[in-house]
Amino acid sequence: MKNPNSLALHRCISHSWPVKIKLRKGLFLSVCFAGFGFPLSHAQAQETTTAPIAEEQSGGLEAIVVTARRRAESLQDTPISISAVTSEGLRDRAIDNVTQIGDFTPNVKFNSSVPVSASNATAAIFIRGIGQNDYQLSADPGVGLYLDGVYISRGVGNVLDVLDVERIEVLRGPQGTLFGRNTIGGAVSVVTRKPGNEFMGSLEATTGSFDRFQLKGSVDIPLADGVYTSLAGFYHRRDGHVKGVIAGAPDLGDTDQLAGRFALRLEPTSNLTIDLSIDGSRSREESAPNVALAINENAPAAAEWNANFSGAGAICADVGNPSRLTDTRCFNSQWELGPYQHGGTFTAISDAFTNGNPEPYRSGSDVNIWGVSGTVEWQFADNLSLKSITAYREVTGFWTRDSDHSPASIVQTNSDWKQEQFSQEVQLLGDFADGRFNWVLGGYYSDESGNHKDLVNIVDAIFLSGAVLDGESLAFFGQGTAEIVPDLNLTAGIRWTQDKKSFNNSNQYVVEAGFLTGAPYNPDGSGLQDGDPLMGALGTVATIKDTAWTPMISLSYRWNPELLTYISYSQGFKGGGFTQRVFPPFANIPSFRPETSTTYEIGFKSDLLDRQLRINGAVFQNEYDDLQITVNDPTLGFAPIIQNAAQARIKGFELEILAEPVDELTLEAGIGYLDAGYRDVDLRALSAGVTTDTKLQNAPKWTLSAGISYKIYADGLGSFRPRVDWSYRSRVYNDAVNTPLLVQDGYHLINASLAFDAEDTDWGLAIGVKNLTKEVYLGSGYTDDFGGLTEGVYGRPREWYLRANYRF
Repeated sequence: MKNPNSLALHRCISHSWPVKIKLRKGLFLSVCFAGFGFPLSHAQAQETTTAPIAEEQSGGLEAIVVTARRRAESLQDTPISISAVTSEGLRDRAIDNVTQIGDFTPNVKFNSSVPVSASNATAAIFIRGIGQNDYQLSADPGVGLYLDGVYISRGVGNVLDVLDVERIEVLRGPQGTLFGRNTIGGAVSVVTRKPGNEFMGSLEATTGSFDRFQLKGSVDIPLADGVYTSLAGFYHRRDGHVKGVIAGAPDLGDTDQLAGRFALRLEPTSNLTIDLSIDGSRSREESAPNVALAINENAPAAAEWNANFSGAGAICADVGNPSRLTDTRCFNSQWELGPYQHGGTFTAISDAFTNGNPEPYRSGSDVNIWGVSGTVEWQFADNLSLKSITAYREVTGFWTRDSDHSPASIVQTNSDWKQEQFSQEVQLLGDFADGRFNWVLGGYYSDESGNHKDLVNIVDAIFLSGAVLDGESLAFFGQGTAEIVPDLNLTAGIRWTQDKKSFNNSNQYVVEAGFLTGAPYNPDGSGLQDGDPLMGALGTVATIKDTAWTPMISLSYRWNPELLTYISYSQGFKGGGFTQRVFPPFANIPSFRPETSTTYEIGFKSDLLDRQLRINGAVFQNEYDDLQITVNDPTLGFAPIIQNAAQARIKGFELEILAEPVDELTLEAGIGYLDAGYRDVDLRALSAGVTTDTKLQNAPKWTLSAGISYKIYADGLGSFRPRVDWSYRSRVYNDAVNTPLLVQDGYHLINASLAFDAEDTDWGLAIGVKNLTKEVYLGSGYTDDFGGLTEGVYGRPREWYLRANYRF
């Protein structure tokens, strides 16, 4: 445990000295063979108010301090897969929200808009092929997202703006011991900047493609000794890049967001710190930028429209009549418009007319988010400290989805969402034997409630398909690290979790049966009628309770100051839930069990060539059991159902490199590899089209990235820094059954920028281009066999930006 990086660290843990670590040029790449690292300019990889002073080392890459194991320690001494990007790294890459870090993170994939959802505020996060591709209220995510240590429990509202962010961290592999449930694939932690003790601020303005205007600012205002505040604001507006072709139809893919944050730090004594914050955001945008990829006019809903609602039944049905493919009353392949490149934009139908009514179908994605949190850290003895994190968050939203992308009314949805959560976590930390044994004990409690009303219009039939959910989670955990002999450390921990969820089906019934009236779809074989329930008797409440133990153990050895190796074993747990979309009606409320993962990992961390070269890496194998896969099982109905239907094994590695051969030059590279496959599938998966030869969704085999930047000094002017970033993703399967139209072949992304910092002043400029080569790539998609629709969301086209910033 005693090494060049940990001596000052142990001294800090014992005496609670504040941290102040400066990294060269604000750049650092943290890695762990579990993914690509990012520039890191602050000395932590997770929030701490008692982080150590790290003694600056002469020459080479700077040391940093992390608290990924709930205590301060050197990154290069931490046997965990960690990558991080700070505010400087976010700005250098022109990253606006948390989803964009996935473009440069091996074995990590972010979908900025999940299938089926029309909201722009729903992201699906996958790490090492594990995640959740459905945003519904009654299903948990597979990767945990945290804001200042507060768990964000649902997919809606997890597209966090980069507002006063100090860093974003990615932890790979199950984090079930210290982070808890729903971190089966890993965790993403967003840490905001804390108020400073001096008056200071910054202002940044950006313009660019699609009439973009973005304004971001923050100011620190110390009120008294030990009383510090900060204010931050963010506004972003730009036009949509998916162009509607029906008269009056809106352009999709726009941005209209407003966000703010207030933080208060109190330091009443030298050993007590209180951080309070309140944040909020508001978006008023068009629907998510889905486009029609394929249309099957022979599907049940499509055929019904053409025959009885189009007003041109004979023309639509005459396959020998070419005019049927230009008659806008017919629903067929003429509406397969997108995407294709057109002046830097994608062109697609983005609006529809409801039931033949000339009033256009409303497009919208409105989301309101606000939260308040308080963190108290108290060091009440030399070797003992207590930490409390209390938080409340609320998300409300309304969004619409026009799946048919035509003047027809085949499938359209209106979603109304409200969800709130309260959480409380307490940690007790200590160390003994002159720092040779340190430990953390803790408890966690959360209470959540939500109401999702999803109004679905299929031709002239209308269904209410949603969820009323209440959930509680209780957990206790402990972890300790002991130095067995010098330089050989053993870490072990375990967590007990109990989840309870209750689902009320009051939002599940037939509003108008329409053309399906009398169809023998009810569980008892009777004909469908207005008011029929969709699952069990209306007002039924179903409850599930899951309990899990998630242990971890690791052994690390420092061979010399330049090299650390480790081996680890960990387990993860993702809670069970309910399927809220069903049709035809079910006799009961369908539920699914938890899924689990067990990961074996070997890794190393090294600083070489007089600390001018950093190479970190790991190789792993994950046994992934009781997979919750979303499939359209024709034996159960037309709607997508979540089922525990498979077992999988995921093997792979990541390697990350940072080199600074000279002060002005920084080179970065990352390689990720996944060998992901099903070991076993059951009859339900087979019925839906999933076999052992099917590929796991959102698990590309190769993820590669590289970056280069060089600082050029101009006497009397300042410095220029050109930067180029490249990333590659191999073939991605965007749904569980590997629908050919939803398979995205390998693609490259190239971003380039030139930044200028004025000499002896506090202002700067940057100009850049994202997606320089105008790559067209599919980010997510969905197939509806009943409606005859396949739709998808494509990545943003080539865009330029110009940014000016000023610090005071």
